[in-house]
Amino acid sequence: MAVRWVRCLAPFQTLSKRDQLLLLQESWKELFLLHLAQWSVPWDLATLLTCQQARDRLPTDLHTAAEIKTIQEIMCRFRQISPDGSECGCMKAIVLFTPETPGLCDVQPVEMLQDQAQCILGDYVRARYPRQPTRFGRLLLLVPSLRAIRPITVELLFFRETVGDIPLTQLLGDMYCMEKCTAP
Repeated sequence: MAVRWVRCLAPFQTLSKRDQLLLLQESWKELFLLHLAQWSVPWDLATLLTCQQARDRLPTDLHTAAEIKTIQEIMCRFRQISPDGSECGCMKAIVLFTPETPGLCDVQPVEMLQDQAQCILGDYVRARYPRQPTRFGRLLLLVPSLRAIRPITVELLFFRETVGDIPLTQLLGDMYCMEKCTAP
């Protein structure tokens, strides 16, 4: 779903194919978690972890436990804020267009696209939710929390049973190159 969304995002298509792939590979976990928060029914991650198979996939270190707690907190905050589709789209664009991504050929357009996404989100929130002056900041504060989660934790928790030991960045690259935009 995230690959299709990225593939059909017109501003993304203006970037070089190499930069597109790098940005997708760098932001996949944030995009996945945003999609999960947006489209899933409310759930408690602890329920998923009661399954012995899930517990066996995850390391038992404190860092992983903290990340699982962070994912739960993100989902809870997301439900509290209850962002609409436009806000979710802007947040996805903000995490996708990360100018700090290593190896980018052309950083300036990525920086400009991230700035535009932030401005669009800010303008939209102020116009649509004028009685919620902290809403824009609360939405933006979710981004560092999303970035704090290691990709391996998301891979092990949500994808290992399906894809096995195939690196998700490789799989995403293959999917992205094969995916066609089906939007009108």
